[in-house]
Amino acid sequence: MILGFVQEFEQQLWTAGYTINSNPEVPGVRVLISAVSPKITSVGTIKFINYYLFLDWEKDLFGRLEAMIAAQKSFRAVVNKGFKVPNAWRMTLPNIVVAAVSPNEFPQEAVAYVQSKYQIPFSGGEVGQMMLFDLQSHKQYCHFPRGYKQTGSIPLGYAVDELFGMFKNLYPDASRHMQ
Repeated sequence: MILGFVQEFEQQLWTAGYTINSNPEVPGVRVLISAVSPKITSVGTIKFINYYLFLDWEKDLFGRLEAMIAAQKSFRAVVNKGFKVPNAWRMTLPNIVVAAVSPNEFPQEAVAYVQSKYQIPFSGGEVGQMMLFDLQSHKQYCHFPRGYKQTGSIPLGYAVDELFGMFKNLYPDASRHMQ
């Protein structure tokens, strides 16, 4: 189930122009897919580059939220090494998404966490969030609710919409669950 998901998502990301890395070097993390957007996305004065990391909830993270949080921290460090400008002075932000995939339901603690936690530009020169993809129920859990005004909302919403569109291509009955 997860292998089919990974292959399909990898193909959709590749079709969208993303650079795919099947074996990224993220310290302490085993990764399914890592992808970087092909170009800088500009919306008004906001410029960002998408960085996506997909992990197996059960095999890579052992079903533990703490492991996902640690993986996000490691991935953020790897992404930020690629930016020469100090965080506070960045004109282009990394939009970092760490997504866990599971053939089963996620614990309520993990769902609540991803729906309420996100990174904003003022506290690190980046935006980002975690997402969960439940392959059994065809549900995507994420933070960004439409119409909610917050710092970094444009890149956050862009990532949610893009990945949900790909998920819905795989599962036409897919649903999105936000805070």
